[in-house]
Amino acid sequence: MQDKPQDLIAIAMPLYGHAALVLEALESALASATALRLAIVVSVDGDPRHEVFDELALYAASHPEIHVIFGANAGPGGARNRAIDYILEELPETKAIYFLDADNRVFPHTVDTLYRRLVESGAGWVYTNIDTFSVNWRAHYGDSYSRLVHCITDNICDTGSMISVNVFKSGVRFDDNRQNGFEDWEFWLSAIEAGFVGEPCHDTGFEYRLRAESRFKEANRDRSASVSFLRNRHKALFRRPTLVGFEHKECPRYAVIRTGEGTLDTFTDPTHAAGEIGFDDAIRAFWGSVGEPDNFHFPPFLAACSAETLKLLTRSRLLPNILCHLEKLSEKANIVFVELGNVDSERRIDTEILPSGARQGAADLLFVSTKLIQNVIENNALDWFSSIGSQQVWPTSARLKVRFPFPKARQRRSLARPEQAMLNLVTAIATSPLKQTAHTRWTWRPRRLHGLSEMYQVLRTELGGSPVLPLAHNSAQRKTAAVLVPNASFGGAEKVAYAAGRELKQEGFETHLFVLGSARMDVLDEFDQAFDYVHFWKDGIPAWGDTNRFLGQDLITEDHELDWAGLRGQLSGFDLIVNNHVMAAHPLMAKLRSEGTRTACYLHVVDETVFRRRAGQPYAAIAFEHAYDAFLTCSEQLKTYLHSFGVPFEKIFAVPNAASFSIDEKLRAHVTDARVTGRPDEPIRILYMGRLDRQKGIDRLYDAIIKLRERGIAFEAQAIGGEILADDPSSSWMTRLKDVGVKVSPPVFGGKDIASHLAWADVLLMPSRWEGAPLMIAEAQQLGCVPVATAVGAVDELITHGQDGILIKNGNDAQIVTDIVRLLTILAQDRSALARTAAGSLATAAQRSWTSSFASFIAWSNTIEPANPHQRITATAEPTPEFNATAALSSRAVA
Repeated sequence: MQDKPQDLIAIAMPLYGHAALVLEALESALASATALRLAIVVSVDGDPRHEVFDELALYAASHPEIHVIFGANAGPGGARNRAIDYILEELPETKAIYFLDADNRVFPHTVDTLYRRLVESGAGWVYTNIDTFSVNWRAHYGDSYSRLVHCITDNICDTGSMISVNVFKSGVRFDDNRQNGFEDWEFWLSAIEAGFVGEPCHDTGFEYRLRAESRFKEANRDRSASVSFLRNRHKALFRRPTLVGFEHKECPRYAVIRTGEGTLDTFTDPTHAAGEIGFDDAIRAFWGSVGEPDNFHFPPFLAACSAETLKLLTRSRLLPNILCHLEKLSEKANIVFVELGNVDSERRIDTEILPSGARQGAADLLFVSTKLIQNVIENNALDWFSSIGSQQVWPTSARLKVRFPFPKARQRRSLARPEQAMLNLVTAIATSPLKQTAHTRWTWRPRRLHGLSEMYQVLRTELGGSPVLPLAHNSAQRKTAAVLVPNASFGGAEKVAYAAGRELKQEGFETHLFVLGSARMDVLDEFDQAFDYVHFWKDGIPAWGDTNRFLGQDLITEDHELDWAGLRGQLSGFDLIVNNHVMAAHPLMAKLRSEGTRTACYLHVVDETVFRRRAGQPYAAIAFEHAYDAFLTCSEQLKTYLHSFGVPFEKIFAVPNAASFSIDEKLRAHVTDARVTGRPDEPIRILYMGRLDRQKGIDRLYDAIIKLRERGIAFEAQAIGGEILADDPSSSWMTRLKDVGVKVSPPVFGGKDIASHLAWADVLLMPSRWEGAPLMIAEAQQLGCVPVATAVGAVDELITHGQDGILIKNGNDAQIVTDIVRLLTILAQDRSALARTAAGSLATAAQRSWTSSFASFIAWSNTIEPANPHQRITATAEPTPEFNATAALSSRAVA
């Protein structure tokens, strides 16, 4: 029976300027010891030397496996592409292509060995270490392939590699742009971006001719420009989620000892499947990373906790943020103790740095840098470190207190303490026999690469952020959106931001809330599930900037003393960022936008100074108009206002505010019936809800109450709110309102509480001096409570006078108070008018929703293309079953 023909391998050889050397390269290729079928394709790249034609014509005539193609000079990339296209078209049976430059030489067994490894590994390509001749130089490129190392450090694969034909069939080619000094590196980045990975092979190699001057030297003289070219060409590859995904799989940042189990979880992204190693493997990895850091990896951060604690933190939606805080704290203290607490009403992170000798309570989680453990062992300080298990801790320490509403019931604390689990591993590492030879390097080639355990620092440098948010692309490939707020309380601006997050999440985005400048968040049931993750970043972030920098408004610029690295590490890599009044984030937007993030700025109100000068967040935002793809406003009025300062209309989405809470059908029916029936024989009920301050017109409310009493109008009045600073230090508004018969109660924030007060009231009085588009108006209308408000800001966009509310013309204080009293008197005396207006309020509210308000912005958001590299079902090329290794060996032996 006839033997099955062996696989065809093509050797591609670009040629320009090496007429005197190409014969040596050809002879080395022809001398390959393999049963594989070989084809050699020489791509002459416009070489004008007649010598080239003579030599290649002779060789092609003598060796039918040699193919010579000629073309105009296109540079190394163009010459290689010409060879690739020829092979795919004329030699379609080819399984792999080996690139051999015309001035290099290949060893006899290299082609055979590399193809075996290609088939066995299923990789996209197989590469070797580099050994040079003429100028002697060699380097070791690691025992395992890392896309992270390949992307952000240097080109670790020479073109002299065996590449699966699947790579080229997927469309990957060399770049023929002459401005690219690193077309070889760019080719591998294209292959990575297409979903392929490499595989090292140390069993063979080739001879690389190195001279004192070469094109490689030329490219490195202008390295920064060439690297910038690569970054811009492959933006998706160099974004935080992609690089963190590589880090997670190839050199994970964290190792967590699961107490009582004797195993460690290794990961970077806590939402992706973690690796798992036992204590023995961890000990080998630790000492291996000390002796050969380019070959062995041990995570740079080590933690200990129970499996239950880790699950709880994962469910809290805070874990990625907590890990960033732990990294930061480990730079300020030797050991970090984490304490979890259950608080129904808030999420919160507090930190405390303690000196040596401080007392620490029990920890739910312990966190330490691997570098500290190395120093402890090298300096025989195990007794000093062991104090972490006692009441008095001699290393400096930090305590991270995390408070959040636990999902259901909190899990039981493990019997094995994190401190003891940490000590068990560190002691086992310190007493291991491997310590004796830890500093011996067994790999004979010198180290070329960064240590794998150092790659988290290289990643920080690459992204300009420290620490880097440990989140890769989510497994569902959902687009990501980050909503930024300066605080996360119960203010209207925050609620609107939450509503934006909720709409984006419903549209399929993975949503993140960043509270920048504060470390706590009040829990709102209505919006609690609006975000997949919550992040706090407080230190080093001011609320306001330098004085009067842009049109008289405070401004923050890049030269401000601010934790820029911390902010960049948190915000880099999102598909969409919506900045909601975070002034410190404006200067970052241009950079983030250049990296592929779409940016939006949400604005709500133009403030006033005490001298009635316009001021506030819109002015700071307009200064950075160029850095934003879109603006969102709460009203058409604010949209026009931004346009008057040069913001194009096409960039602005007016999003009419809706209510911050919903009501069920039972309450809606009850309220509707009550408004129709009315209470004709009872006093009119007046409600004020908001801060007791000048902006909200609290003095106007006070004067109106006095005048209503003077007129003998029967009414009941409530004021729900609190004072931040009294306008008159000698007397608080709470006291003065109580003195005139107003019931004063502290602020309420829950939707049910707000609804109950609005359902009680007939009228919501809002005598503000300035506003945006208050949520309270929409909330009052959906409960049939008639809003009576000064026509400031965009209030007249929410109220149609006499139909679903009452507008009071803006003017001087005395006139406004007079109008309030006159209109309230009419409503108190004409209950049919009150009932008609209440019915109009209910009708207006029925037509209003956040979904309809955000519709245009959501449609724009859906046009965003996620900048993700191509994801293959498997990261490797499909094996080629036609290659029979045993048959190849037998054939070679017979030959």
